[in-house]
Amino acid sequence: MATVTSPSMSPLHVLRALVLCSLALPACSGIDAGVDYPSDLPDIDQSVATPEGDGDPSISLNEFKIRAEVCKDIETRPVTQPLTPDDFTRFLEVQGLKVTPKKARGNLYWFDFPNGEEKGFVRLRLAVLDDANGAAKDLHTSLLDHGPGWWGVRRSNLAVLAPKAGLREAVAFAVKHKLPCWGVFTYAGLDDAYVVPGPYGEL
Repeated sequence: MATVTSPSMSPLHVLRALVLCSLALPACSGIDAGVDYPSDLPDIDQSVATPEGDGDPSISLNEFKIRAEVCKDIETRPVTQPLTPDDFTRFLEVQGLKVTPKKARGNLYWFDFPNGEEKGFVRLRLAVLDDANGAAKDLHTSLLDHGPGWWGVRRSNLAVLAPKAGLREAVAFAVKHKLPCWGVFTYAGLDDAYVVPGPYGEL
C-alpha cells in the first residue's frame, strides 16, 4: 500500500515553491515539467500487484505495489553507507544505460536519460545529502514544492527528482530503468507525497 510520507501541502509550502522558482534556484531550474517521456515505455501490468500481492491492481495511489520480479538478479538490500553520483551512474550502466552526470551547482547533478528523440532527453536531478534522513527530507520537500505528478527515488544519502508525469507513465519509466530496485519510489499526489512499495525499501 502506498504510504503518505508528508502532511498536506500548506500555504507555506506553496509560498516556498514560488520563492524558489522566482529566485531560479536549482530546485526549479534544469528540469522541465513539460518534458516528453519516451513513447516506448513498457506495459507495467505484469510489473505490479495489489498491496496483498494478488488480483489485478488499479494503478492509483494506495492500490498497488511493484513486484519483486522486476528486480530479478538485482541486489535490493537497504544501503546505509554514503553514496556518490558515481554509484547511480554505475547502477544505470549495469542496466545498459550510459548517462554521464553533469554537475549543476553545489550538491546537484543532472542525469539526462534519452527519450528516443534526436537530442531529446528526460532530465533527472540528483542531490547528494549528508545522510539518508537528509535525502528523504530533500525528496519529500522537492515533491511538495513541485506538486502533483512529480516523482523520484532515494537511496541512502542520494535523492533523485524526476519531472512531472502521470502515475502509470512514471512507474513505467522507473521500471524500464529498474529505479525501484535502486531506491524508494515516491510520487506526489494532490496534497501529499506517497511511497509506492517496491523491492527496495528504507525506513
